Amino acid sequence: MSLTLTAPDVRASVVRSWERSRMCGLDQGGGLTLPYVSQLEVDNRFTRAASPVLEQLGGMLAGCETAAVLLDPAGRFLMHRCDDRSLGRRMDTGQSTPGFVWAEEFSGTNAVGVALEEKVASWTTGQDHYLEALRDLSCAAAPIFNPFNRKLEGVIDLTALIHKASPLMMPMAIQAAQAIEERLVEAGSAAERTLLARFMSASRRPGRVVLVLGDRTEVATSNASSVLNRSDKTLLAQRADDLTSQHPVATESLPLGSGDTATVRFERIEMGGHRVGTLVELEVAPAATKPARDSAVSRRKASSGTDSPMAGRSQATEFLRAKVEQLRGTMFPLVISGEAGVGKLTLARMLTSGGQPPVLLDAGQTTRDSESALLREIEAMVAMRGRCVIVRQIGGLSADAVQRLAALAESAEENQSRVICTLTDRDRAESASQPTFGVRLHVPALRERSEDLLDLVPRLMGRRGAKLRLAPPVMQALMRYDWPGNVRELDSVLSAMASSSRGSEIHLADLPAHYQRGSRRLRRIEHVERSAIIQALLESEGNKTRAAEILEIGRATLYRKMRVYGLEPELISG
Repeated sequence: MSLTLTAPDVRASVVRSWERSRMCGLDQGGGLTLPYVSQLEVDNRFTRAASPVLEQLGGMLAGCETAAVLLDPAGRFLMHRCDDRSLGRRMDTGQSTPGFVWAEEFSGTNAVGVALEEKVASWTTGQDHYLEALRDLSCAAAPIFNPFNRKLEGVIDLTALIHKASPLMMPMAIQAAQAIEERLVEAGSAAERTLLARFMSASRRPGRVVLVLGDRTEVATSNASSVLNRSDKTLLAQRADDLTSQHPVATESLPLGSGDTATVRFERIEMGGHRVGTLVELEVAPAATKPARDSAVSRRKASSGTDSPMAGRSQATEFLRAKVEQLRGTMFPLVISGEAGVGKLTLARMLTSGGQPPVLLDAGQTTRDSESALLREIEAMVAMRGRCVIVRQIGGLSADAVQRLAALAESAEENQSRVICTLTDRDRAESASQPTFGVRLHVPALRERSEDLLDLVPRLMGRRGAKLRLAPPVMQALMRYDWPGNVRELDSVLSAMASSSRGSEIHLADLPAHYQRGSRRLRRIEHVERSAIIQALLESEGNKTRAAEILEIGRATLYRKMRVYGLEPELISG
């Protein structure tokens, strides 16, 4: 893969490194005490890919008094090739052997440290080095990235005595890094190579923001970082899983953290008939640009409830919003049911917007002796034309009181007034007499419409003026949780985290432990599916590919279901 590399101003890094180095016990005279890792794994996928390239470099550099060095992302020395006896002896006695850590925070400014910090190729020579002990050397270092997820895998460095250094060291280091990346591609799985090939094909279109998402693959065009933040990527990954598990291609309008709106195209990527990932393509409409009223963007934006008091994108929420629009101008009596905390009162108030403020009465605190007083108050209110009365928690009323309430609701309609009642599901089960009047609306529990959290969480955070981002693991944990207290409980948890947060981002550690792993109650068929996955993982001794074959599903599907059921992939090797 091609890399866009620029040489940073290394001298500017000296000031930054000065305090770091002083804090780590390095003196200006060049004294050097580096951390050492005794149990360092030097035989892994990365070193196996890099070793032949390093051997080839060693052969090419024979007689040039130049060493080729490989380090991991933490700056730990992994291996080197050097045919010059003097330079090799110096490296062996100068803490340049496997296990020593050459990160900038410990060794001051040097080519390896800058390449790790800035993630670009770096050239450091003579006085550019912070340590006096290195000032007779010239070094060229290039970062090595995993082609499948663009994570930093390590650094390759060429080091020579300053009077033997060549300007060709820098392009040679860059070419060596690219060669190692190509070997990492060859060592990848067939699914990873399929995803990378699809990305290369799609990213040829200029200006388009393109991502390819898989279980262990995330590749994006360079312009993606200027458009998407980490929360945006979490949202895209979630929607990619949800949509492409149902449809080969899907399009959706999504709000971004920048305030812009993106029209996103999701395309399932398959190999051997199984889904292995998703191609994601975005077209971003700036917030100041309003799309046409009849465009797909407008319709999608409306369906997510961006401007509605009832936020959410699930089919259940879209249905409720449509019913609100249908019933808002009518005077039909209404009974809104649902579990405690789902938003019944919010829905009732949406149905009364535009007229006089509704009168809110609470039947939940009414005793048998005070029911008549409550009904008289309702009767007086609905006798006035154009009034709306919301009666909360009618499930505890007696059968006689419910019948009288039904009569009042019908008379209110004749007088162009309205009665809206809310009924908690628990109350409905315990009530001696079910209300049978009016139009019935049911608000599903939050656990039945978890995708609504993608809109609810930003809405609830915004109400408190909290300009905080949620780290991806936080949103994932929120979507796994059962939410027995529904939206009310979610609002309480978000409020607590916003109040206690000291930074600009909420991390998983900020979420109370009870909510971190999730507790969604599974349906019977889900229990069976979860048990089958566990059994397949046991039979395959944790090998995900083999487990997927046993279950006759794709590896990507297996990983997605493991996340849904709280079966962490890292708990079982494979």
